[in-house]
Amino acid sequence: REREKKRVLAVKYGLTIAEYQNLFTSQGGVCAICELPEKAQFKVGCIRGFSVDHDHKTGKVRGLLCHNCNVAIGLLKDDAGLIRKAADYVAAHASVASMYVE
Repeated sequence: REREKKRVLAVKYGLTIAEYQNLFTSQGGVCAICELPEKAQFKVGCIRGFSVDHDHKTGKVRGLLCHNCNVAIGLLKDDAGLIRKAADYVAAHASVASMYVE
C-alpha cells in the first residue's frame, strides 16, 4: 500500500512522500478548507489520507483536502465564481437555528 501511494504521488502529482508530509505538517494536519482532520473511511474502516488538491489545467499542487471538501470543489468544477455563488446562496439562506455546528 505504501509503495502504491509513493507511485501515485510521484506520477500523478510530482510529489515525494516527504513533500506530502511537509504539506500535511504545514497545514497542521488538517484540511486546507474546513480545517478539520480527515474523517472519511475506506470500506475496511481505516481513515483515508488527505486528497492532493491540484489545478487541473496546470497540475500545480494547491494543498491537501479532506474527502468531503475535495468532492465539493470538484462538483463545483473548481470554479471560484461558482464556489462563491454557492457560499453566498448558503449565507443568504442561513438562520441561527439551522447553522451547522460541529
